[in-house]
Amino acid sequence: MILWDRIKKSLDGGIEKVTRVSKALSERARIEAAVARLLIDKGNLETREEKAVGRLGGRVYLLWEQKTRGVMRDPEVLDALREISGLREEISQINLAVHKVSSGEEEA
Repeated sequence: MILWDRIKKSLDGGIEKVTRVSKALSERARIEAAVARLLIDKGNLETREEKAVGRLGGRVYLLWEQKTRGVMRDPEVLDALREISGLREEISQINLAVHKVSSGEEEA
């Protein structure tokens, strides 16, 4: 019976080790998936920001060509600036969330 006890002990130890490794891999995969989702969201926001910057530049150039004074009082310019500001704030929040999730400080 001593041989069977050693075999059972080795088998139990192996199963425990496989369980620990699988839990660690599962956790790491969950974190990686969360980071990937956040980076996709960040990319979408950056695309929206680029479009807003393009609209802003086009509008400012149009007003400059027309020799319009008070470019900063134009409603389209102000809306574009507000949108860009909001998008940049969201992007910085996502960057912070990516850092927290990847370092394990926050749940995904």
